[in-house]
Amino acid sequence: MSSEIPVGSPPAPPGRHAAPTGWYPDPVNPANERYWDGWQWSRTTRPNETPTPPGQLTGYGRQLYAPQQPGQSNPYGQANPYGQPSPVQGYPQSYGGKPVPTTADGVPLAGWWWRALAIVIDAFIVGTLSSLLTLPIYRRMVQAFTDYFTSVFEAAGRGAAIPPQPDVTSMISTTDQLTLLAVGLVVHTAYIALFLRWRGATPGKLAVGLKVVPVDEGRSTAKLSWSTVIIRALFWTIPNLQTSLIVLRVVDVLMPLWNPKRQALHDMVTKTQVVKIR
Repeated sequence: MSSEIPVGSPPAPPGRHAAPTGWYPDPVNPANERYWDGWQWSRTTRPNETPTPPGQLTGYGRQLYAPQQPGQSNPYGQANPYGQPSPVQGYPQSYGGKPVPTTADGVPLAGWWWRALAIVIDAFIVGTLSSLLTLPIYRRMVQAFTDYFTSVFEAAGRGAAIPPQPDVTSMISTTDQLTLLAVGLVVHTAYIALFLRWRGATPGKLAVGLKVVPVDEGRSTAKLSWSTVIIRALFWTIPNLQTSLIVLRVVDVLMPLWNPKRQALHDMVTKTQVVKIR
């Protein structure tokens, strides 16, 4: 791994404004390849197993790749002359014929729909757990509604005036409201943090074959740090406390659709990525 990050970018293929993510000859050391993440060079390098062909220059201001003519083999021995990641055994490289973006070490990144499905599964589990813990509060709330509608029907049967609709605090006290909010926050935060620390993924992610890893370390087997899992969990759960933060939640959820590393805001804050492991 090189500590020097070069300036500039590899040439883009026809019809693109930037070169796609993948491995390219390292402008700093032609004996290596350096990973281009779609925006900039990374610090990640690896030995270049295919030597540069005679007469083929590398470096800034020089030709990195010659245009590939029909029927002409790629001079670097790769299926794609524009640096798409080399296949990694055991990981799918395409879905529906389309190339899959990967981490720097070649593990496919999770698609947006898989992440969305995992969110739905986790929300159902967390909602169920929170409801069980706060069942007495919901029983009192249901009883208050039942008593009100009973009085309405009785008044209608006697031809009397309909009782005024009660306010929220008469149905559920301020203390109960704060309790519901606190239980939901604690359960959701603990659920995310503990499972990420233990398994590297929540049950929802595990169910659809996803895992959270350090950025560009898709094959890492090390546990995520406590600071990483707690910050990631809080960044996800705190917007639930205020409806004014709904914009932040929407941006966070949709960001993997356009981010070149498929990172959400909470991924960028904790320097993580979500990969597809099966």
